[in-house]
Amino acid sequence: MRFQPSCSEGKCCAVGHHLATVVACVALALAGGCSHPLETGYADQGKMQLQFYAPPGAMVTVKGGPTRTHQVNEYPPGGDRLERTPEEFAVFNLAPGKYEFKYTAAEGLDDVAVYGELEVRSPCRSYAKNFMRRAFIPISLPSAYYKRDPHQGDEIYAFRGMAFRTAIDEMDLMRLKQGDVVEKVFVVADLKEAERDARKARHDLTILERQLEYADFKFKTSYSDFRLRAEDPLASFFGADKEYIHWEKERLALQEKIDRTEAKLKRAEALLRGDRVLIRRGMLAIATEEIVRKHRDVDDAADEIGSVLLVMRLGGRHMHWGEPARELASYAK
Repeated sequence: MRFQPSCSEGKCCAVGHHLATVVACVALALAGGCSHPLETGYADQGKMQLQFYAPPGAMVTVKGGPTRTHQVNEYPPGGDRLERTPEEFAVFNLAPGKYEFKYTAAEGLDDVAVYGELEVRSPCRSYAKNFMRRAFIPISLPSAYYKRDPHQGDEIYAFRGMAFRTAIDEMDLMRLKQGDVVEKVFVVADLKEAERDARKARHDLTILERQLEYADFKFKTSYSDFRLRAEDPLASFFGADKEYIHWEKERLALQEKIDRTEAKLKRAEALLRGDRVLIRRGMLAIATEEIVRKHRDVDDAADEIGSVLLVMRLGGRHMHWGEPARELASYAK
């Protein structure tokens, strides 16, 4: 016969167990663990969910609403970013808006606090809204950990080639240390539009190459006899002696168009290579020079290929918010 506690005994046991759990959670929370103290909105589909997955051991603090700090978890071999029990320590649920944040104890930046800004967007396109409701944004913060990142092969989510698989390189660390700002834009790319751009670029390249071939022939023909035409007053009056200059300008303009179209085709193809599902329209990507135009505002450039979900700016000015006493003590060492 199993012993059945009385009602009062059962209640006491339940209360005792609950209190023990609360005490354990408080102790773990003070140590930086126990799931997500102060974190809410897991099922709120109007919030964007961010998961910081690298570097392991770093402490990430977000200021906005309740200021809370989560630690980046150590992932098991294989490196997937799925949710585990207990939930990952560095998951934040943020409504659209701007948030100050910082991270500390990162590999290669052990004794410093790197400050930044998270700008969470409210997407207006249907495929981006679907992503916001059902998915999270995985974020790898700049640190020396990228040099020994265990992930192998091309990134699918978010896409970068094998050589740049975390979208972080030595230049990011140098810029942070020199006081520059590093900006990362996470965008749900429109693969349907990318496919259309790639198809149009191939069509335009074929026409431009034939036009260049024609302009090249006309230049060579006009250049070979411009000296004879220069001595002809009638040719000089009508400008026929300068015809080769016109065709040289035409050649250069066509070559520039070809270069721009080839670059556009490469960006579209790089974006399409990141998709392994092949039936979806929207895919999360980090805006880098492989998929957006160079030397432009990266936010505007990312808007051209899809819908921006998150803009993360890192570095720049010193802030020292949060726990000034502990921060000043660490800086005084």
